[in-house]
Amino acid sequence: MKTWLLPAILSLCPALAGASDLPNAHQSIEDTARAAALKGWKFSLAPLVASQALDAASSYGMRELNPLLASSNGGFEAKAMSIKLGIAAAAVGVEYLIVRKHPSAARPLARLNWTTGIVTTGFAVHNFAIR
Repeated sequence: MKTWLLPAILSLCPALAGASDLPNAHQSIEDTARAAALKGWKFSLAPLVASQALDAASSYGMRELNPLLASSNGGFEAKAMSIKLGIAAAAVGVEYLIVRKHPSAARPLARLNWTTGIVTTGFAVHNFAIR
């Protein structure tokens, strides 16, 4: 048998190639799932950041209960807004480092981002309602 013929036959019928080809098939499925999880995580960053910005905008000028964010007169002002948005940016940066090192963490972090976004949007709606 010609040496070029065997690879041609095996490429036409993957079942003849044996068990060595099975991990490649599973790897492509895992790669597709990992890519989908990464895409979902990247998409979840938008509601996280938007909800934090909305909450900061809704709190601006109001009395702040968090002593870390409250100014000397007890209000939520520019310093508090920069601290709040800086913490959100740091959280996104830490998530990026985690996902880069452990891609399997993308899905749980995406769920956490969506949950945080929903809860924070609820706080913002409350702040707008009491104005």
